[in-house]
Amino acid sequence: MKRARVTEELAYGSALERLTGADRSAPAPPQKEPNELPEIARIKLSVFLNGAEDAYLETLASTAKFSGGKKLSKTRLIAAMVRAFSATNLDVRGVKTDEELFKRVTAQLRQ
Repeated sequence: MKRARVTEELAYGSALERLTGADRSAPAPPQKEPNELPEIARIKLSVFLNGAEDAYLETLASTAKFSGGKKLSKTRLIAAMVRAFSATNLDVRGVKTDEELFKRVTAQLRQ
């Protein structure tokens, strides 16, 4: 994702424009390539994992790289797992403990 550059010139305009109140017209939006996919809005999320969970994600990421693919980021792995589970009918109603949630998730994987 490209980051926007905000310069003092863009934020406040030139001194002459501030003094005269000149109205700058907005620049035209950049043209997209016809084959370019639309950008999906994303949010930043913090995930707390224990050492074993983090090591598992690192192992998956490295396995992809050393088997002829690209190294996958842990973020991409977690996002793919979320997308995969969103396509299932995981029932979390009434879950009270982490162990109960774990059992339901593993049962869903076996289906």
